[in-house]
Amino acid sequence: MIFDTSQQVAVIGSSSMVGSRFCDLTKNIKLIKADLNGELKVDLTKPDSLQVFFKENEFHAVILFSAFTDVDQAEIQRGDTRGIAWKINVDGVKNIVDLCKSTKRKLIFISTDFVFDGQKGPYSEDQEKAKDSENVSWYGFTKIKAEQFIEENITDYLIVRISYPYRGPFKEKEDFAKQILKKYQENSLYPMFFDQKLTPTFVDDLAAVIDFLLKNDLKGIYHVASPKVTTPYEFALKLLNKFVGKTLYLKKGSIKDILGGSKATPRPIFGGLKTDKIRQLGLLPTPFDLGIDKIYDQSNGKLI
Repeated sequence: MIFDTSQQVAVIGSSSMVGSRFCDLTKNIKLIKADLNGELKVDLTKPDSLQVFFKENEFHAVILFSAFTDVDQAEIQRGDTRGIAWKINVDGVKNIVDLCKSTKRKLIFISTDFVFDGQKGPYSEDQEKAKDSENVSWYGFTKIKAEQFIEENITDYLIVRISYPYRGPFKEKEDFAKQILKKYQENSLYPMFFDQKLTPTFVDDLAAVIDFLLKNDLKGIYHVASPKVTTPYEFALKLLNKFVGKTLYLKKGSIKDILGGSKATPRPIFGGLKTDKIRQLGLLPTPFDLGIDKIYDQSNGKLI
């Protein structure tokens, strides 16, 4: 059934870094915006809170942007299924799935390339996720378990994976680009990896992609990321040259040296996402270098 534009869509996590931009750019779908601390409050970890939200609001589909995304803080909780990362990313998703199933609503779940082991990327939608927690971060493992629960319990769903998201001005949280710029300004920028492969997601791309997927009632897994693979070093060099306005000396580092430490958070080395699937639909995600140009223009050269 083709999506009726008169139907409403719930957005949980509407003030988040990614979710708020989606709300800003979405003009032709009626949104019900909810958040843990918003005017319309909802708490993923409390089934009663979600039940009230689902009962009192009319919507055809729900987009779940809310998540515990601090990879290093999640790693501290490794193995703890009572920790906040697990409660939000796994138990919270289960609560949403159960309600979507019982009320026959579509679920759009925002996920990550961290569900892969990061050894053979970039990855397509049909490639196998990591099987256990040994070769992925704890954050990545919680997203794996969430994806698995969705796939096993409902049929009307979209899983939209993104990778190292960045956007224009947003004061509430630093993203991949803002972290680099801030540390550079503070003279504390660590060596940037030259041997890690990634495909950063320009957050603005999500609005058009989700709009298209919803209106055409598509299902399954889709990737939204830069079609051009880069490295943290290359991304940082392009970013700093654009915002600082001069050629810089940037220290190089190897991710293999960092991950050799016993306390290091596991991260994909050859990660990233392939985007052939959405490109075949006529949706063209933004290459990372063009995305940097866009956030420069959106911020008038002052991103932070």
